[in-house]
Amino acid sequence: MISQKIKKVLAIAMVTAMLSATFSGCGTSKDDSAVSSGSASGAASNSAAGNDEPVDIRLMTSWTAGSVAYESIEALLETYKKEKPNVKITHDALPSADLRTKLTVEMAAGTPADVSWCILSYAREFIKDDKIIDWAPVYNDPKHPEFKQWFSEVSLNFATTDDGKIMMAPQEGSIDGLYYNTEMFTKYGWNPPQTFDELLALIPKIKEKGISPLVTGGKDGRFAWLASALLARSAGLDNFKALTLGDAMTGWKDPKYGFTDAMNKFKQMIDAGAYPKGVLGMSATEADQMFARGEAAMYYEGAWKPGNFATAGGDEFVNKIARVDFPVFTDCPNGDTKVNVGGNIIGFFVANDLPDAKREACINLVKDIVSPEFNVPIMEKGGFVYAGNADYDKTKVSPVMNQLIEAYRGATSYIPSMDAIAPPAVDLAIKQTAMPGMITGEFDVQRAIAEVQKAAEDYARGK
Repeated sequence: MISQKIKKVLAIAMVTAMLSATFSGCGTSKDDSAVSSGSASGAASNSAAGNDEPVDIRLMTSWTAGSVAYESIEALLETYKKEKPNVKITHDALPSADLRTKLTVEMAAGTPADVSWCILSYAREFIKDDKIIDWAPVYNDPKHPEFKQWFSEVSLNFATTDDGKIMMAPQEGSIDGLYYNTEMFTKYGWNPPQTFDELLALIPKIKEKGISPLVTGGKDGRFAWLASALLARSAGLDNFKALTLGDAMTGWKDPKYGFTDAMNKFKQMIDAGAYPKGVLGMSATEADQMFARGEAAMYYEGAWKPGNFATAGGDEFVNKIARVDFPVFTDCPNGDTKVNVGGNIIGFFVANDLPDAKREACINLVKDIVSPEFNVPIMEKGGFVYAGNADYDKTKVSPVMNQLIEAYRGATSYIPSMDAIAPPAVDLAIKQTAMPGMITGEFDVQRAIAEVQKAAEDYARGK
């Protein structure tokens, strides 16, 4: 029987399919992104020892043709054909939104991919219903010592359930950034804002120059990261987790949990003129292009954006970009001034109840995909921040990407973006209904909060 949770996720996923890709591995383009056959070969060879029993594996990723990781995964699979001919791998590559829909439909039908790219919020639902393996035994297995070498306990924080189950093998890490055009800021004598008051004071100065202070892909609902930043700065980690992970699942309208403060801060940004007219009709690609043309001064989102900026404006533009943490709120005593949005929010799962030989082959395939050998070359091309510990050539990476990697590795605490931690119904209510409704003026703060509250109550009843 399909659980109510998976039915709920299935319904939401049908809506999500209409959205653009959400994460870096989904849409960043570069031409020269293949991992060398030597690196891929080394990874596959390390995993090749053992059973030669024929195994068929269906792998699903969001790495479509043109994405930074596509050539890399294809090179790895070619190496498998040569060095592990007993393992036949079918690669199902889909855009992120389509992947989530297919993944959820197949999971509900009991026919999921054997190995799949997955976002944290979906993995959380699947492991609750015992649909995917617990990685904790693998993480602690002497046969697989690499996992502990590559991934720290901090990186596994939100990928671990309260009872100690690890939902997925980490692969892509991320950290937020308030990106700004350094050339523009130097020209006009602006300083990147450290506090929210500084941000509000900067907005009219930028507008006076005929430049948009901020831009985002409103058409694509690109508000999940901002929603997390606003809530973390307003309410702190404990209240954030209580709302999104269930202890206070229906407390979105309760001021003590901070969402009211978060939406009030967003309203202040809107009233100050943070976004350009028509932002809700602008795709993420169009927003990237606007930023690259110098028509917007700042852009807030995750660590994959430099790759998008390179596509929009080339490496010359990327070298003009720097990042700072999202501004702190000096008037919210419960807010966390140090937490970063991000962490390990994307990884790979293995379906549960596979035959032993196939399960081990799938674990070894995931080990290759999440290895430094596979990911560091992609990171060096600006694709994303690798979730694991590994040396890399800083000279191959843009200054802003080096900033992001250093910030990710040095962060003391993370909170995932809203679409990676909140129930999908709540996430969609925030980024598709509440925040856009506030931008258009259709909703005041209370009405926006009411929309999210209703989604949370509906979800709770369907658990």
